[in-house]
Amino acid sequence: MAKGRYEFHTDPESGIRFVFKRDLADPELLHIYARHLTTQEEAIATFFAAEPTWNEERRRFETRSDTHVLFWIWLERGIVVMIISCFRREDI
Repeated sequence: MAKGRYEFHTDPESGIRFVFKRDLADPELLHIYARHLTTQEEAIATFFAAEPTWNEERRRFETRSDTHVLFWIWLERGIVVMIISCFRREDI
């Protein structure tokens, strides 16, 4: 995984490593921020806020909190999570 295209954050409590893709149009920004004005802190909080469901058609997990929707996959189960997208529920 090319480091320049991704940003990494390890949650100190769980030890889970989160991988965020940078935006292709503006590599200074994370994709979730450039597209949805969502921060990595909001995405991580959403990950821990509720039980995920598996979307078989899209082959991803979906976690819905009171405020956000998060799409993600395990790169290494229980260790590394790739954040696909995160947005506010009001944007649905």
